Amino acid sequence: MHIARCLMAVFALVSAVLPAVCFSEIIYLKEMPKEGDIPFGKIVYVDDGKCPKGEVKEVTGGSRQKAIPRQVRCVKRPGQSPAK
Repeated sequence: MHIARCLMAVFALVSAVLPAVCFSEIIYLKEMPKEGDIPFGKIVYVDDGKCPKGEVKEVTGGSRQKAIPRQVRCVKRPGQSPAK
């Protein structure tokens, strides 16, 4: 009985959170955030015009404590269908 109640609670939580994750809008920053402003592992997109046309910077937060630098690379704009 207790397991069934826990599973129902987990299902309810996932059902409540999943739409927010799936339908969240991608936000593009206009300039690079300062060091330490992006939490470790979080990805943000920066459209500062320094990547080729149709691409934006994908910035993944690093960690000073773990000595992991942030990662920056140019990627196709998320949600954009490939050119045919």
